[in-house]
Amino acid sequence: METSEAKEYRNKLYTELAKIGKCLSSARRLELLELLIQCEKTVEKLATETQMTIANTSRHLQVLFKSGLVKRRKQGNFVVYSLVSPQVAELASSLKQVGVVRLEKMQADLAKKTGSLTITLKQAKQQDHALFLDVRPADEYQAGHIEGALNIPFEQLEEHLSFLPQDRGIIVYCRGKLCTYADLATGLLHAKGYEAYSLNYSYYDWITEKK
Repeated sequence: METSEAKEYRNKLYTELAKIGKCLSSARRLELLELLIQCEKTVEKLATETQMTIANTSRHLQVLFKSGLVKRRKQGNFVVYSLVSPQVAELASSLKQVGVVRLEKMQADLAKKTGSLTITLKQAKQQDHALFLDVRPADEYQAGHIEGALNIPFEQLEEHLSFLPQDRGIIVYCRGKLCTYADLATGLLHAKGYEAYSLNYSYYDWITEKK
């Protein structure tokens, strides 16, 4: 029979897990975690990228902080947030994978609408001659990227097409399956005559894929 101490421990564990589950019940907080998987960011940067007010962003970050999922530090007049551990990134990534299964039709519709061709992670890793194009913001690219990848943030892509070769295939990636930049960029490149493929996986997916 289970001892009272063991039962108390189990109840406390489930209570803590329930707190984390409640914390993750917000779409906005999941979006913030997805951004923090890429790299640490200030409150202001997160507010800009999520199109929330600084006040709302701070409120959601405070919930994540109290739940033990993120940490923060002062940098001059700014507060910088990051994930507390790789396990939080794994948790957010696992949740994303569960959701993606339910959103596959929406993804297929987006790819069809933008005219983008997709490539799998396995296929991408077998490409020796293709150019990898990272269309995330520069700070995320600097924090980590596929070796040899060129960074042109999506918003700047059309004005920097001259940097891209016409004689090589281009594999475009961003933050993964919940990010539309790769599909949109691939559609733009196709319209301009480039051979481009959308890799709907992130740099995190690339480095954590099981060998």
